[in-house]
Amino acid sequence: MKKSTTDLIELERALISGGVDPRVLRDFRDAVDYVRKAAWAVQEWQERQSNDRDASKVLPFLMFERIRRAAQLCNVIAAELPEKRSVEGTAELSEALEVLRSQLPQPPGPSAA
Repeated sequence: MKKSTTDLIELERALISGGVDPRVLRDFRDAVDYVRKAAWAVQEWQERQSNDRDASKVLPFLMFERIRRAAQLCNVIAAELPEKRSVEGTAELSEALEVLRSQLPQPPGPSAA
């Protein structure tokens, strides 16, 4: 894992110096960050199990990270999605968002003053 992390950091440095589109570089950085956090979660899970501690406490962190990443991706897509042009995969994304929306807790309504 450490070797892979080192390789990814070296690749990032090469991308930065090579005049890569900032959107591509941002996606790469986000992917590396996600892999780093997932690797931490696996390591934490294993350490908790080997020390007879509750490993399930790692799961809320993973869920939080998935939600954070999904929100981040949605914001990037919304900013970059071209208007009046068909983009492959938007129908599937729309369906997935509807399923997710139906399962999200509703935000509290306005309070009566």
